[in-house]
Amino acid sequence: MPETKNELKETCMGNGQANPSAWYKHAYRRNVVDMHIPDWHESFLSQFDPKAYVQTLKISRAQSAVLYAHSHAGLTFYPTKYGQMHRGLDGRNIFAETAEECRKNGIAVQLYFSLIYDTWAYRTHPDWRIRRADGAGAGDESRYGVCCPNSPYREHVARMVAEICQEQKFDGIRFDMTFWPTVCYCIHCRNRFREEVGGELPTTVNWDDPAWVAFQRKREEWLTDFAGVATSTVKQYRPDASIEHQSSTYSLSWRFGVAWHLAQQNTFLQGDFYGDILQGSVARKMFYNLTPEHPFGFETSFSVSLNNHTAKKSFDWLRCKAYAAIADGGAFVFIDAIDPVGTMNPRTYECMGRIFSETEGYDPYLGGKRLQDVAVYLSTESKYSLNENGLRLIGDDSAATNQEAAPSMPHVDGLFYAAEALIHNHLPYGVLTRKSLGDLSKFKIVILPNVLMMSEEEVEAIRAYVAGGGCVYASKYTSLQRTDGVKPGGFMLGDVFGVSYVGETPENFTFIAPAKDKEEFFDTYTESWPIGMAETQIRVKANPGAEVWASLVLPYSNPADYERFASIHSNPPGIWTGEPAIVLNRYGKGKAMYCTAPLETPRMFGDIFVNLLRVLSNDFAFEASAPPCVEVTAFEQPEHKRSMICLLNFQKDLPNVPVQGVRVSVRTDGRAVQRVVVAPHEKELDFTVQEGRVCFESPVVENFQMIAVEYK
Repeated sequence: MPETKNELKETCMGNGQANPSAWYKHAYRRNVVDMHIPDWHESFLSQFDPKAYVQTLKISRAQSAVLYAHSHAGLTFYPTKYGQMHRGLDGRNIFAETAEECRKNGIAVQLYFSLIYDTWAYRTHPDWRIRRADGAGAGDESRYGVCCPNSPYREHVARMVAEICQEQKFDGIRFDMTFWPTVCYCIHCRNRFREEVGGELPTTVNWDDPAWVAFQRKREEWLTDFAGVATSTVKQYRPDASIEHQSSTYSLSWRFGVAWHLAQQNTFLQGDFYGDILQGSVARKMFYNLTPEHPFGFETSFSVSLNNHTAKKSFDWLRCKAYAAIADGGAFVFIDAIDPVGTMNPRTYECMGRIFSETEGYDPYLGGKRLQDVAVYLSTESKYSLNENGLRLIGDDSAATNQEAAPSMPHVDGLFYAAEALIHNHLPYGVLTRKSLGDLSKFKIVILPNVLMMSEEEVEAIRAYVAGGGCVYASKYTSLQRTDGVKPGGFMLGDVFGVSYVGETPENFTFIAPAKDKEEFFDTYTESWPIGMAETQIRVKANPGAEVWASLVLPYSNPADYERFASIHSNPPGIWTGEPAIVLNRYGKGKAMYCTAPLETPRMFGDIFVNLLRVLSNDFAFEASAPPCVEVTAFEQPEHKRSMICLLNFQKDLPNVPVQGVRVSVRTDGRAVQRVVVAPHEKELDFTVQEGRVCFESPVVENFQMIAVEYK
C-alpha cells in the first residue's frame, strides 16, 4: 500500500518502456463481444463455434478482438481451479480455441476479465461483498454481484490472474469495471480506514469536512492499489502483454472513486461511451493526454443501449463515431453482444466492415503530436457538488446508491461547456489532469473551470507556469480549498489571480457588468444591462495593479425573499456594487484572468468566454471558418514533414448535411509549404501563405476530411 506521494508514483509507473512493435500500436479497428451469459439454461452457449466467431469477426475488418475469459456473471470460459467455469461448456476451453482461430487469421487477442462485478463470487463468499452503510449487500436483489477490493476478493483475483497468465495465450488483457459501484462500508473497509487514517468511516457526505474528504481520498487510493494487484500479477508472468482497466470513469462522479493516478496501471486507456457528441470529444482529448501509450481506445456499442439486445444504432452514427476516434488520434472499438446460445448477427459485422473499409485508408496518416494550444483542466478530486453536503449514505437512498440521481458537478460541467465553446470556435484544445503538470509550458492557455479542490503541487505548478509566461483563466471556487478538505481562508492562487477573497453572495442570481471600455468583448451586454448568472458569486477585492474588466451587480433583493421583489418572474439587476467580477492580472511573464462566477458554464455565453481567452492569447496553431458542427483537430508529424488536419462533420441529426466552404488557417512556424493534399487520395489543393500561416479551403465535408500540409 503506497503511503506517500513518491511511493504512489513509483507504484503507478511500473509499465516500463513503450514497445513500438506492440499489437495496439497498429490496430485502429477493434472489437468486443460481450459474453455475460449465465449457465442456468442448457441451451446457453450450446451453439458457440470459435471458427464461426472469427469468420464473422473478419467480415468487420477488425484487427483485434476482446475474448471473454471471465464475465460479470463470475463464470469462466476456461477450466479454472479457483473460480467457477460455465457449466454449459462441459469443461471445454472456448477462450483458447477462439484465441487460436484469431491468431491463425492475424487478429490480436485481448483477454477479458471482469473485476469487482462478479456475481458468482458475491453469492458464494458473503464476506467479499460490497456493503452499504446499513450493512446490506450492495448487490442484493440484483443481477450484479459486486465484490470489495479490500476484502479477500483481492487475493482471489491475484490467484485467477496468475492462473490465466500461465495457462492461456493472449496479446493483452482487459480488466473491466475497475471502479467502486457505490460507497462500501464492509468490515474490511472499516478496518483499513481505522488502521490508515483512524476513527470510523463517515456516513454523511460533507465536502467541507476533512474526515469525509480523507475517506474519499482513501477510496481513490485503495482502488489504484487494487488495480495494481491485477497489473503487477500480469507483469510478473506476462511482461510483454498490454494491460487495460476500464477508463470511461475519469470524468464521472466521485462515487466511482477513480482518480488520475489509476491511469498508470494501464498500458493504454480504453473506455466505452454512450453519450452525446460533446462527451466523446472531451473523453478523447482527456485520453490522449492521460494515456501512458498511444493510441488509446474509444468504444461504443453497436446497439442503441446495452440493455437492448437487438436495437441497433444507425450506420451514419457509427461511421461518425469511428471517424471521430481517428480524428482525435484513437482506435475505434465497437461492442457487440453475443446471443445466449452463442451466435452473432452477421449484419452487425457487415455494417462495421463497410465503415472500417472507409477508415482503414487513413491508417498511413495517423499518429503524431496533437496540436492543443488551450488546455482545459480536469481535477479528479473536484468531481462533486456542494449540494450533496448533508446527504446520509444509508440503506437504499437512491441519491446515495444511484449514480444517475447525483446532482450535477460544477467543475465537470464547466470543463464540458468550456470545451464546447472551444470546439464551436475551432480552437485547438486538449484536456489535462495532474499527470500533465510538468508539461504546462507547452500550452498557451490553461483553463481552470471552477476547480473545487487543488493540491499544493497543482497550485505551485500553475504559479510557476504563469510566472514563466503562461496564461490562465480561472473561475469561482478555484484554489479556495485543498484536496485534503482544508480551506486555507483565501485563494491559494490569489497572488496569481490578482484578487483577495472576501466572501460569497447570499443571492443565488447575480450579474456581471462589463466595464464601459471593455463592452466590445461582451457581445450585447453592457454596464447598464449586465450578464445574468443563475449563480452565487465570490466577493473579492482586486489587488494593486490588477485590471477590473467587469463588476458584480446584485438584484434589488435576495431572490429567496418572496415578499420583496422587483419583478414577479425574474430578479432584474438593481445594486451595482462596484466590486470586481472579472479581473485581469499580470504575474511574472504571464497573465491570469479570474471570474467570480463560472462564465464558461452557461452555453449561451460561450462566445464571450472565448473572447476573454483571446485577450490572454490570440495566436493559435490553427483556426477555421466553419459551422459549429464541424470539429477541427490537427497533429504534427515531423518525421513525415507534415501537419495533418482533420475535419469532422458530426451533426445531431443524421445523416449529415454536407458542409461547403470550410476555410482553414494553419501556423507554419517558419517552414516552407510544399503542397496541401487531401488524404488518402492525395488530391492537391490551392493554398496561400501569408503572415506565417498557410490558408486553404477544404473540399465538401460530408462526414470527414483529412488534409496534409507538407513542408519542404
